[in-house]
Amino acid sequence: MKIFKHLRKEWFRYGFETLAVIVGILVAFALDNWNEERKQQIQETRYLESLVADLLADSAYYNRRIGDSERVITDNSYSIQQMYLEQADLAEVKDLISSNNWNSEQLTTQNSSYVDLTNSGSLSIISNQGLKESIINYYRENERVAAHILEFNEVSSRHLVEVGNIIPNYGKLHHISDDLYNDENMYRDEEWAFINDPASFKFQTLEYALHAYRIKHMEFLAHFRILKDLSAALIEKIQEELDSR
Repeated sequence: MKIFKHLRKEWFRYGFETLAVIVGILVAFALDNWNEERKQQIQETRYLESLVADLLADSAYYNRRIGDSERVITDNSYSIQQMYLEQADLAEVKDLISSNNWNSEQLTTQNSSYVDLTNSGSLSIISNQGLKESIINYYRENERVAAHILEFNEVSSRHLVEVGNIIPNYGKLHHISDDLYNDENMYRDEEWAFINDPASFKFQTLEYALHAYRIKHMEFLAHFRILKDLSAALIEKIQEELDSR
């Protein structure tokens, strides 16, 4: 009975102490959660800023590749048109052949931040679901285009090999070995006579290869312009998210 009387007298103090312990635990949990959320937000901000840096590099890269593809299209269109004109001498032939453009660069964009995000399992820290989907979609499109460009380059490279096989002296006509073949006496008329014979197999092989590279870069040009627009749009979305913080 004395115990009950004591408890009745001290219930307020015991209750207060118990409540204080509970509140203290809840506050500790809240602070811990706040700290964890704060850490994640800092990490998310760093990833977003890193993605923007990668995307800015990509944008500059797409501009350069657009210029490269435009040059291939222009150069090879010029070459094909000039092939149907009479080439009077070796100098004109070498000038014509030197305009052939065989650019076959693969797609190499900056994706290190995205790879780190996915490999570390940190993609979930991107809190804006719409932004996260845009990031994923951009890099998926990037991978798809890279695979398409790789396939195109593998196919077109066979045409260049055919040119080398069918026109054995193409290399020195293309100025690849100027330091060695620097004397006109090292050339024979029959080595370049095909250029004035549109019906010849050598002429048609070269023309087809030039046309294949021209078509290839028309496809590439469309890809690069789309990726450039996607990159610019994603930069804007990420920047809006960063500015809102």
